[in-house]
Amino acid sequence: MKISPLQAGLFAGLSGAILQAVFKVTPPPAYGLCIACHTRDLINWIVNSIAGTTLGLAPVSKFFPVLTVVGIFLGALIGAVIHKDFKLRSTKNLGVSFILGFLVINFALLMGGCPIRMSLRTSYGDIFGIIGLLGLFIGVVIGSELYLKRNLKIA
Repeated sequence: MKISPLQAGLFAGLSGAILQAVFKVTPPPAYGLCIACHTRDLINWIVNSIAGTTLGLAPVSKFFPVLTVVGIFLGALIGAVIHKDFKLRSTKNLGVSFILGFLVINFALLMGGCPIRMSLRTSYGDIFGIIGLLGLFIGVVIGSELYLKRNLKIA
């Protein structure tokens, strides 16, 4: 059975709307589809549940975690396997990759770093949204050109 991107998008959008109506979930303004924020909320929700701490969460994640990151990861993995695009890759220096990933996620949290959130901020007339989008663009270009192309090798 083949599923087109249109069918997958319609299913995901309708499922989200139905779940939002059933569970009366309303995300905070400009929360969007933020991988950084949703990852933070998922990790904080797990730690709060296990250790009984009170780490900060968005209001939408207080009772049940937002599983956007898990869905995107599984969807990308399944899509790559189905279309025979899945390849294991390794870097020359795992420590540098880890530190760069750590910095990216932390700066994304400081800036509100997902492109959707920055676009929303820009549409509201926020100058920091524009600065954030430009910084994200420059960082992606530099990161892909200078780091990924030079350090990735197909395993």
